Amino acid sequence: MTAAPRRFLVVNQHGENRGDEAALRAMIRAIDARYPGSSFVVLAQARGRGLQLSFGAHDVRLESLLLPPAQALGLAAYGALAAIGLRPSFLLTGRARGVIDGYRQADVVITAPGGPYFGDIYAGHELVHWFFVYLARAHGAPVFQYAPSCGPFRRPVLNWLRRRFYGWIDVLVVREEISREHLVSLLGPGVPVHVAADAAIQDRIRPASRAEYFAGARAHLRDRFLVAVTLQRYRFPGDPDPPARQAAYERAVLACLERLAEARQAHFLFVPQLYGSVHSDVPFHRYLGGRLPAGVSWEVVDPDLDSDGQRAVVGMTDFCVASRYHPQIFATTQGVPGLFVWYEHKQLGYLRSLGLEAFAFDIRRPDAAGMLAALDDALARREAIAAAIRERLPVVRRLAATTTDRLEALVEGRRAPEAVAARAAIPS
Repeated sequence: MTAAPRRFLVVNQHGENRGDEAALRAMIRAIDARYPGSSFVVLAQARGRGLQLSFGAHDVRLESLLLPPAQALGLAAYGALAAIGLRPSFLLTGRARGVIDGYRQADVVITAPGGPYFGDIYAGHELVHWFFVYLARAHGAPVFQYAPSCGPFRRPVLNWLRRRFYGWIDVLVVREEISREHLVSLLGPGVPVHVAADAAIQDRIRPASRAEYFAGARAHLRDRFLVAVTLQRYRFPGDPDPPARQAAYERAVLACLERLAEARQAHFLFVPQLYGSVHSDVPFHRYLGGRLPAGVSWEVVDPDLDSDGQRAVVGMTDFCVASRYHPQIFATTQGVPGLFVWYEHKQLGYLRSLGLEAFAFDIRRPDAAGMLAALDDALARREAIAAAIRERLPVVRRLAATTTDRLEALVEGRRAPEAVAARAAIPS
């Protein structure tokens, strides 16, 4: 029997970022496969054309949670009065009214896989995102955390609040073991925290055709050793000299790209993850390409490709060098090995699940010699590493799908007893 369509509200989705877009797409596809014809309202931290995404036949409406000041104040006042049982709609204007309509109509509120901004890394705007979870509680909607990363939690005042706020979430799922450890340390061992894997892993994307991608005058590039590259400027929070640290990181990764160019007849495909007019990392990738030795072949992949298109392009490559999380997923879910730089625990947790920690390096401690040695090893054993990734992937993919299993149990009222205990165990 086909399940009836449901209405889902997704809150705290990240904005103009192809990686978090991929996680959102995979989540929507997985849910719609269980509940065909369902509708989705997505509150995303995005500006302008960042909301112009196509979801095919799926019923998806994206709204920006970045509201104009007057609308935001009205929404805040509405939320404050909702705490005492009042819901004055006259306070809601413009997009704020559409936001609240999403809560009123939702069967389930999902805190997004492309977020949700809970932990010290996002402390500067974390309370804003908790507000959107609170609105679900105020409207009596069940809340499901769809396998993001969380933590770390080292700020005592915020932790006092977090212990209470997590009581608003009915089912807690995270995408790697390190996040589970952070949550257990915050909430205590009596609160169930389920470990799955990143939502994007659920999707299977066909690799692009080299013949089609390198058509016409570019046909000579088809047989090159293709390397997908996604790197970033990093802020190095807490570091006494971020510019020096960034320069050391750039020297290390450029040394690796130069080694690849020397070892193989490589063509580098720089794949920008951030796009739009506010956060684009296209200029940084052009800057890196310009620092490669004369004669090295490179290009920046079209930033207008959506996440499916990017995953297809990465899938046709032979190797990857990436410091961003989802491009590492884009590569490894296609069996593409690489050299990986990590800046958050979500990356290290994922790479460990595939047995790739030997090729993972902390962006804060750029070890050029170690990275070059790991690169040489990866090139020498590239086919064996690719085979090992493909062998482990089905287990990780099935683990990712368990998030949707748990969501289905919540929708159908089949919550496991420990999920009920989770709410009871968190201070209210």
